[in-house]
Amino acid sequence: MGHNCTVSETDQTLTLDEKLSNGEGQGERIPLVSWRLVTALVALLAMVAILFWVPVPFVVSSPGPTFNVLGTEDGVPMLDIEGTDPTTGEAVRVDEPQSASVTAPAQPGQGQLRMVTVSESGGPGHRLSFAELIGAYFDPHSKIVDYDSVYPEGTTNDQVSEAQLAMMRNSQLTSQVAALDYLGWQIPATVTIQGATEGSNADGIVQEGDVLRAITTPDGTRHEVADATTPFTLMRTVPAGSHMTITVERDSATLDLSFDSIAAGENEPGSKLGVYLTVEPSMPVTITVNLKDVGGPSAGMMFSLGIIDRLTPGDMTGGTPIAGTGTMSFDGQVGAIGGIQQKMWGAKKDGAEWFLAPRDNCSEVVGHVPDGLHVVAVSTLAEATTAVSSIAEGTGDTLPTCQ
Repeated sequence: MGHNCTVSETDQTLTLDEKLSNGEGQGERIPLVSWRLVTALVALLAMVAILFWVPVPFVVSSPGPTFNVLGTEDGVPMLDIEGTDPTTGEAVRVDEPQSASVTAPAQPGQGQLRMVTVSESGGPGHRLSFAELIGAYFDPHSKIVDYDSVYPEGTTNDQVSEAQLAMMRNSQLTSQVAALDYLGWQIPATVTIQGATEGSNADGIVQEGDVLRAITTPDGTRHEVADATTPFTLMRTVPAGSHMTITVERDSATLDLSFDSIAAGENEPGSKLGVYLTVEPSMPVTITVNLKDVGGPSAGMMFSLGIIDRLTPGDMTGGTPIAGTGTMSFDGQVGAIGGIQQKMWGAKKDGAEWFLAPRDNCSEVVGHVPDGLHVVAVSTLAEATTAVSSIAEGTGDTLPTCQ
C-alpha cells in the first residue's frame, strides 16, 4: 500500500509539472493575484478621492489677474465717460482710451494704471481639495487660512457673489464722486439715514428714511448737507464726544435731533455720527466701468485715478506702468484692503514698476515687496494723484513708502 501511495504522489506531481509546463493549472494563483490588484486599485482610488474630491476646511488666496483701467478690450474702453461738464456746460472732454488691452501685461515704456485682484479657492461652492492645498502650501505667493475665519457657517456661494458685486458697485460710485470732486466738480446728492450703528448715541433718535439736511457742530456753525462729501469731511474734524445737532426731513416735517458723536475707527481722525448713510449723487456724467466677473471694494482708488486721467489732458503716468489698490470714500480717503501681498505679486507679474498701497496696509507690505517693484504709501486720492505725477516726472524716489 505504501508503494502505491508513493507512485500516486509522484504521478500527481508529474502531472502538475506537466500542466505548469504547458501553461495550465495557473488558475490556482489567479485569485491571489486578482485580489492584490483589486486591493491596490481600491487604495489608489481612495487616495485619488482624498486628493481631488474630499474637501478640506481651508481657503487659499493667490495673485489674481490685473486690469489696465486706461485700456480697451474688444473696442470697448474699460472706463466709458459721457455727459456734460458742469464747469463749462458743454459735452465733457475725454481723452481717448489706450489701445492697449485691458488684460494684457504692460510692456516696457507703456504707461498704465492697473487695478489688482486676488484669486480665491476654497470658498462656498468650490471647497478646496487636498491636492490644491498641497499645491498652495508649496507656492510662496499663496496664503492659506482656516475656512471658518473667512466664512460663517451656512454661507452660500450666492451670498458671497452678491456681497462682492454690491461692494464693487459701491466702489465704482464712491470712486466716481471722489474723482469728480477732486477735479472741482460740484456733485449734488441726497443723503438718507438708514439707521443707527450699534452702540451709537443716535440709537432711538434717528429713524430709517430720515433725509439729512444739515449738521450743526458744537460751535454753533450749521453745515448744509447738499452733496456727497460734506457729512464725511466735516466729521473728520470733530472730536469724539462732541454734542451734535442734525437737521432731518421726516414725513414732510423738519426736525432737529441732538446726540453726541462717537469715536471713529482705528487710525481715523475725528469722530462719527454713528448712523448708516445712503448717498444718492446726481452725476453730471455717466461713467460706465466695463469689467465683468470681478467683485469687492479694493479697486476704488485705481478707478478714481483712471477717471482723473481720462478727464485731464495728457498721460498722467508718463509712460510708466503703475498698479495699486485701496478702497475709496466719497471724500477721497484711501482705505485698507485684503490680500495686499498677493496683489503686489500680481502687479509685478503683469509688468508694473510702481505700486500704490494704502498706508493702513503698510505693516503687511514691509518685508514682502517683490524685487523691482517700488511701493508708495498713500492715504488720500490727492496723495495718490501726486504720486502718479511724481513717478511720471521721474521723482518717484522722493515719495513716502512703507517702512
